[in-house]
Amino acid sequence: MLRTRLLAGSLAAVCIFNSSAQELLISDDNPLAMPPVGAHQLRVLSPEILELTLIATKKPDPSPVTVWNFVDSKPRLPGENEFSVLVDGKSNSVKSVGFKRRVLYAPLKERDLRIANNIYLQLATPLADGQSVIVVNPDKKLWPAETHFAAKVDPLRWSPAIHVNQVGYLPALPKKAMVGFYLGSLGEMNIGGASQPPETFKIIDAASGKEAFAGKLVPRRDVGFPFQCYQNVFEADFSALKTPGEYRVQVPGLGASFPFFIDDGIAAAFARAYALGIYHQRCGTANELPFTRFTHDACHVAPAEVPTMSAKFDFVNQTLAGYASAENKNPDQAAPPLKNIAASLYPFVNQGPVDVRGGHHDAGDYSKYTANSAWFIHYLVFAADNFPGAAELDNLGLPESGDGKSDLLQEAKWEADFLAKMQDADGGFYFLVYPREREYEIDVLPDHGDAQIVYPKTTAATAAAVAALAQCASSPKFKQQFPQAAALYLDHAKKGWSFL
Repeated sequence: MLRTRLLAGSLAAVCIFNSSAQELLISDDNPLAMPPVGAHQLRVLSPEILELTLIATKKPDPSPVTVWNFVDSKPRLPGENEFSVLVDGKSNSVKSVGFKRRVLYAPLKERDLRIANNIYLQLATPLADGQSVIVVNPDKKLWPAETHFAAKVDPLRWSPAIHVNQVGYLPALPKKAMVGFYLGSLGEMNIGGASQPPETFKIIDAASGKEAFAGKLVPRRDVGFPFQCYQNVFEADFSALKTPGEYRVQVPGLGASFPFFIDDGIAAAFARAYALGIYHQRCGTANELPFTRFTHDACHVAPAEVPTMSAKFDFVNQTLAGYASAENKNPDQAAPPLKNIAASLYPFVNQGPVDVRGGHHDAGDYSKYTANSAWFIHYLVFAADNFPGAAELDNLGLPESGDGKSDLLQEAKWEADFLAKMQDADGGFYFLVYPREREYEIDVLPDHGDAQIVYPKTTAATAAAVAALAQCASSPKFKQQFPQAAALYLDHAKKGWSFL
């Protein structure tokens, strides 16, 4: 079982400097913790670059950011003389100042805006491993005296400039990391400083710190953008390291990456995480322990209505009118616009209600789209039929795991059973399942979801559904494990093909 070291260390980024004052320090030992407003940190990015971070906020517009508000119509950055850098107690002058500001956290329902402000200081004299650094604002205008920016040049400090795949790497497959960082108004960081860029990198054992592999960094400039960017990026290729274990990438002068694993279990862990993510999207059933701690009762079990031109379905018809408006119309569409239910080229035969339980929510708003369902089925069935060992996976942590049947195909069947229900009596397939009075359910749990409706049939949705159900019906693996369902899907596909 894969373990993680990313959450090791302190549980809070609070450090007491003296008995009368308490500071909020951002801690790299707990990277998933959301730093509060006022939290701050000094980070040594390279021997010549320091990063000062301060978390700020602002009231709704037109109120400005209250601290480190250096950007208006153009940058108004502090001068080099506004900073005093002490290295082991000795002064080190600042050559240039840069700034970057990014939204860190902005929840939808309740305002709690947090802004990450970063000041970058380029030093005149490079730092050495083991040295202690303190940054002071002599005139005390940039931060109060009780706020401290201090750090130590630890050769194994975490570096945001070293980018690894934290999911991990498979022993037999390629393994690469990237080295590069953006300094806001100073542009890309000059990896290695004013001197020559570092030529080597190391892979070190995460527990012991012992070197397991060494290699050369090579330039990896990006191409294809309409403007120049990512031109000072280096690649570390350690594909030759195949020994399972937990490691970190270390670059001289920059520090080290987060820990990561090289292990055959990486693929299994990724697959299980993805499978459980899909399980959370299931509709028409409950999410339960022990499969998840994010539980809810069975959702959207009531039949969906078939809309008409009556006042009860005013929202549906208004929405269709918006879709068919001139600004939304496809320029190459030859068919008359679907401006309301009465304008449908393929009127509803079944007047409802319609049982559309099952399938998977398309996103966090619980809608279900016929075309997206078809693609999802295709991906799973194609994988089971074509990727060695995929169809035999029966241990992904789903309710059906361990029953002797493919977890991939069972998830596909959950979707295909729903897709078959989306077929009208004439063979056409409804476009989607939506809430009756709005487009997106964004403020309720699924088991408290809205009343639902189906939207009119289209040939595009029908073609996608026909293809997906026919694929299930013709899949060797699916037919072997679910022969009755495969036969049923073939009937639906034939009927849909006749409609088309």
